[in-house]
Amino acid sequence: MPNSVRSPRPTARCITYPRGFRVGSTTCGMKPSGQPDLAIIAAEGPASAAGVLTRSRTPGPPIGVCRAHLRSGRARAIVCNSGVANVATGDQGVRDARAMCDAVAEQLGCRRQEVLVCSTGVIGNYLPMAKLLNGIPKACDNLGAGRVADHAAAGAILTTDIRIKTAATRIAGSRPGAAGEIRLGGIAKGSGMIAPNMATMLAFLTTDAAMPPALLRRALRQAVAESFNRISVDGDTSTSDAVLILAGGASKAPPIRSTGRRFEQFTDHLTQVCQNLAWQIVADGEGATRVIRVQVRRAATVADADRVGRSVVNSPLVKTAIHGADPNWGRIVMAVGKSGARVVMTKLAIAIAGRPVFVQGTALRLTTAAQRATERAMKKSEVLIEIDLGLGKAEAQWLGCDLSRQYVAINADYTT
Repeated sequence: MPNSVRSPRPTARCITYPRGFRVGSTTCGMKPSGQPDLAIIAAEGPASAAGVLTRSRTPGPPIGVCRAHLRSGRARAIVCNSGVANVATGDQGVRDARAMCDAVAEQLGCRRQEVLVCSTGVIGNYLPMAKLLNGIPKACDNLGAGRVADHAAAGAILTTDIRIKTAATRIAGSRPGAAGEIRLGGIAKGSGMIAPNMATMLAFLTTDAAMPPALLRRALRQAVAESFNRISVDGDTSTSDAVLILAGGASKAPPIRSTGRRFEQFTDHLTQVCQNLAWQIVADGEGATRVIRVQVRRAATVADADRVGRSVVNSPLVKTAIHGADPNWGRIVMAVGKSGARVVMTKLAIAIAGRPVFVQGTALRLTTAAQRATERAMKKSEVLIEIDLGLGKAEAQWLGCDLSRQYVAINADYTT
């Protein structure tokens, strides 16, 4: 995750920024707040489709339906409701997920298998199908493109989120405005239960690139590995995690038919969009006041770098220290040590907010002035923790957030 991805802001255009897509949203009455709770993303024609789905052993029925529909590598639409997760709902949950696909397919004139379905919200409740089946035609009647439609859809998939999460980018042609430009856009939701392992995390992506499903799947998996799978809010992997992408092919750029320079360029831009959304998810973590960026360098293997990064951002003691702007390097040493990675104490070095605090197994005692300067730096919106294992060339970067009293308050009252 490159350091250039800092403090991203939602973009004005996102999911319909790529040509050939429309979105619709509406309110069905599933949220106690009365906020919009249904979004539909539709391609103008058949599109290549790929997804990375939760590895939870207790997934919701929409995940199973989605996984089955993705086997063909083609889709026309994504439908997502918020407020009710449709998890732990048995055979009825499967029937309801399929019924959502049927209703969208009828409106768009496609097959059920060309619709991907997601649900997010409270676990254990059945979907209010009468409300949903009444809302789906309304959302389809509202299909449109542009900033207003994009932001409405981004808002309709939220649960405990405070802010919408949008991102977009473009791959320029040979010159500005020339044929060959490819656009990518996306929306996401996620605030708690975030530790993706492909947090009630969902991300929906679109592109007007033309490429076969196998290549799109490969690009998405690489992008997810460098973004959504390297973030954590609270260490919990959701039953409903899903990252889905549709490639409609409306760009005038030549199709991407094989790996090579153009495929790598596309994957790099897709990764940028995913990293942007991932940062926004962490920044909007339930009760979060700061983003924690953990940069692990010189690990023996990439797996070890990942283990260390994950362990540090998941540690409640590290997270609370960051919340209190306390440069307690001992908690970081603890998290590194329990990670399972290869660690040699005499080679370990740690810096907090740019200031070395631990070098080759020895603490650097801070002066009173240096201590206060570090504490001030730790009160900024993002705090950098650098960990040098001194054992190899592998590295990884993870994003997390602090743990505040508000996180407890939000989750103590979630279902009430």
